[in-house]
Amino acid sequence: MIARAAFLTTLMIAAALASAIVKSPAPAKISAPDLAALAPEKFGDWQEIEISSVVLPAELELGPGEAILYRAYSDNAGRTVTLVAAYGPPLGDSVRLHRPESCYVAQGYTIAKRSKTPLVIGDYALPVIRMDTEKSLRREAVSYWLRDGDAFAESAADHQLLSFRRGVSNRADGALVRVSSSGAGETAYEIHIEFLSAFVDALPPEGRKLFLGEVR
Repeated sequence: MIARAAFLTTLMIAAALASAIVKSPAPAKISAPDLAALAPEKFGDWQEIEISSVVLPAELELGPGEAILYRAYSDNAGRTVTLVAAYGPPLGDSVRLHRPESCYVAQGYTIAKRSKTPLVIGDYALPVIRMDTEKSLRREAVSYWLRDGDAFAESAADHQLLSFRRGVSNRADGALVRVSSSGAGETAYEIHIEFLSAFVDALPPEGRKLFLGEVR
């Protein structure tokens, strides 16, 4: 009888636990930021234009709280750049999937050259990654930064190291800002720097915090 009573007690406890699990409230829904509202359509000499083509990752399905923005801009001189901006909350990792190296290689481009240059905009010091990419007769220059929590990841290895230092239970959000244009070399990068400087200056405070993080 004692054994049977213990068995019944165990069943009751298991049933109660199962019921608690079933009835536990669903996690709060994560709202994705409105990147289109944060990114200005016109600033300085730059104006949004119709986007024609952009190199994208193969997987575009976004998780809760994740957002991505594609835009093209042209200035008064007719120079054109394409902007890709992405944000991912701590529960997501899609921003890292948009790392330009992966996107361009997946689309058949080769990375002919990759380098880093510092960009100081106001109170922000940004490590901008530059890439010369090639595909058939097309050349495209790319500049980007990737905020990973309170730091900037300059490579996939950097992201792994930052994640290790934070620990599994302390994941961080992230944001990618990438611009690209036809051609290659310093002339293209000078246009990128000019565009990015004007873009950051035109961002509202919440946009700067999202794309660049806290002032360091």
